Amino acid sequence: MSTLLLARHGRTAHNSAGKIQGRSQVPLDETGQAQAGQLASHIAALESRPSQIWASDLLRAEQTAGEVAARLGLPITTDVRLREQEFGEHEGHLLSELLAENPRFAEAWTQDFSLLHPPGGESFAQTTARMLDWFETARPRKAGEVVLAVSHGLALTGLLCALSGLTPREAMRQELFRHANAAYTVLTLDTESGEVLACSAVQSAHLIPLTTS
Repeated sequence: MSTLLLARHGRTAHNSAGKIQGRSQVPLDETGQAQAGQLASHIAALESRPSQIWASDLLRAEQTAGEVAARLGLPITTDVRLREQEFGEHEGHLLSELLAENPRFAEAWTQDFSLLHPPGGESFAQTTARMLDWFETARPRKAGEVVLAVSHGLALTGLLCALSGLTPREAMRQELFRHANAAYTVLTLDTESGEVLACSAVQSAHLIPLTTS
């Protein structure tokens, strides 16, 4: 057996403001930097630590992975296939406004991600397909090996739906695979086939609430 850790990046100003990010190059905010540090400390304390780190090449994911890499003394391999879904004309817009003004978007966002295909952007199916392609390339293939990947919310949801055999609508109905910032999922894999043997989804106990004075 081998292990794949799938983490979402830390918080950004767009996350805090409720804006659609997609491919936008938005850095971690102060809270996001702290979350990345908490994730790094947690992963560094695991009994079996990653020997390889992958990350989306978008800044917020690279910065999050960088905290873990610095703690473990490992390099980062970036890959465009780990990017967030591209939202085209919707990028930078407030989610609340899109939900209020666009019934089709609202249905997709609240009930079935598979319907997401923003104008000028990428469909959820396209996002899922490239994430699966990355998985087949990068999944750990040695017994006992642990690999970490830092990606994005919708991209991770698509991959986990595909690997679990659930449709996005089914997963959303059960409130599965929705990662908070710097939360992560643990997949235990069959080393030869890549079949998911166990899934511990959306772990966030390592994230200590941050207070301001």
